Amino acid sequence: MILLKPFTRSVSFALALIFIAPSLAHAKQKLDQPALLSSDALKQVASVKGYLPDYIVVDDKERMIAQFPRLTDDKGLSLAIVKPDNTLTPYPNEEWNNINTQNLSKHFIGLTGMTLTPDGILWVLDSGIPKVGATPIKNAAKIITIDTKTDQVLQTYPIPDSVFKEKTALNAIAVYDHHIYIADEGAPAIIVFDTKTGQARRLLENSPSLYSRLAVVANNQVVKPNLDQSSHFNVNQLAISPDGKRLYYQAVSGPLYRIDTMYLNDATYSPAELNEAMMIWFKTPSSGGIVCGPDGTLYIDDIATNSVYRFTTGRILNKLITDPRLKWPAHPFISKNNVLYIPTIQFDQTQLLNKQDHSTIQWPLYIYSLTPPALQNK
Repeated sequence: MILLKPFTRSVSFALALIFIAPSLAHAKQKLDQPALLSSDALKQVASVKGYLPDYIVVDDKERMIAQFPRLTDDKGLSLAIVKPDNTLTPYPNEEWNNINTQNLSKHFIGLTGMTLTPDGILWVLDSGIPKVGATPIKNAAKIITIDTKTDQVLQTYPIPDSVFKEKTALNAIAVYDHHIYIADEGAPAIIVFDTKTGQARRLLENSPSLYSRLAVVANNQVVKPNLDQSSHFNVNQLAISPDGKRLYYQAVSGPLYRIDTMYLNDATYSPAELNEAMMIWFKTPSSGGIVCGPDGTLYIDDIATNSVYRFTTGRILNKLITDPRLKWPAHPFISKNNVLYIPTIQFDQTQLLNKQDHSTIQWPLYIYSLTPPALQNK
């Protein structure tokens, strides 16, 4: 029994290596290919003024819920329903959307990620940072679960101090069962949080896969954060396969990496073994967000050329659409009935990136939808 674990690991890594060659072959598929859909397929479904809809979900009631980052202001909405008339209703209520440092457990401080699981539970990541560049508020980082069927907050999970580093900036969340995966873009790592035990671990620290090492291109131009705040471009995109077995992650510049969650969930794997387990999955362009659909298809928002791609479980790459309206497409959402929702945030026009002392965003910001065509090959 003592020798079983090492043997099992050796077999696992050997099998992983067997499959690397086909993946590299498929990775040569060209990004520059004809789009499957024309511009007519891209439908404007909502607009937002004064806020950046970085994340969106659409629940079973067909309500669109948007999450807004706090960039330069520590006031305003963090989470809201975008109604059919484009007005915003605080979600789950107004109280949660008001910063209150005296009652951190029942107020949003700085939301930086969310995901809707198939059971209708909305998982919301609060970084505890009231605005970009601010110091995290002690004990403010947490995960909030909201039942979208009842609009009631179910539980708040404080994120342990043990996973915080000096420059930690939590950004992006993926959930399967009792494991929560969180990206730290400030002090790059993947954090695994176990809701059953309340314990959290930092993994893949200092891995090159978590850093934005390539040029970030938006709207066909290279962009760089003001004040050399390169952490804005480090790992901030996570997606998990529907069976919970694989975690996809990438920095804004790409490429896309994949690691089997069995390595992340088991605390006995060493850092060296984790680095061997992860692999480049595809050489993606600069991306504003990724999402994994119910069938395992991965959708990628391309900020470089204003496009949307999909990458099937059979490793087939399709360009779905290219359209100038997709100005920095952010984190997408795929519904149960196969509708892809794409928010745009013009992030390169914010004061953080545009090298000016004011925002040059052209309001309003639009949210679009499209229906991906049926898969020919998986």
